[in-house]
Amino acid sequence: MAANVKIHRFAQNDKRAAKHNSAILIMNDKDSQVESRPVNNPIAGSKRNPYTVWFVVIAFIAPVALAYVIFFLVDVKSFVNHGEILDPIVHIRSFELKNEVGEIIPQDELTYKWRLISFVGKDCDEHCESRLYDSRQIHTSLGKNKHRLIRMFVHLEPAGESLTRLISETHKNIISVTGDAESIINALGKNVREDAGIKNNEIYIMDPMGNVMMRFTQEQPNKEFLHDLKKLLKASQIG
Repeated sequence: MAANVKIHRFAQNDKRAAKHNSAILIMNDKDSQVESRPVNNPIAGSKRNPYTVWFVVIAFIAPVALAYVIFFLVDVKSFVNHGEILDPIVHIRSFELKNEVGEIIPQDELTYKWRLISFVGKDCDEHCESRLYDSRQIHTSLGKNKHRLIRMFVHLEPAGESLTRLISETHKNIISVTGDAESIINALGKNVREDAGIKNNEIYIMDPMGNVMMRFTQEQPNKEFLHDLKKLLKASQIG
């Protein structure tokens, strides 16, 4: 009987020890979990989603890529335009335009906005004056988008007195540069024809990346010109 009591007490003590040890293990496990949790860890806090940078890059590049798809990859016949899309498209740097002191103008000074490019000689006859006036009215008609475009006159020879006066009085906000007619014609290549080039009051459109990509002749109505220009600005969202 005494042996049975001792065995019973030993079993009870063993159970109590087991419970005590289990409690210690649970507490130690909780403590280890608490200790493993980072507290004000600057390294852990600095971790970011690795895809965030790519999302930002894509958001910036997407409008430019869309413009290129529309301009260069889509069949030009699917773009209902009135102006003539140049083939091939010519980059403005190939014109080798110069400033007032005869220095080649850096590309980055020419490629931050859309441009309407007009070529002028020494004098400006009635047709020339009318077309320059048209370009000014078209620019104004762009409304809230007119800040995205700059008008530029390329002087193929020094301006005479009448042209200088015309520009100073009625075209005050244009950019004047100089260019060599032969060099520009060579750059345009097969885009130059007997009825279309740079000496018949044509107006060229250049995008903000420097691509001279569309041309309008002096016979084309302003309404058609404005239609195409608005469509280009809406499609690109650049510049």
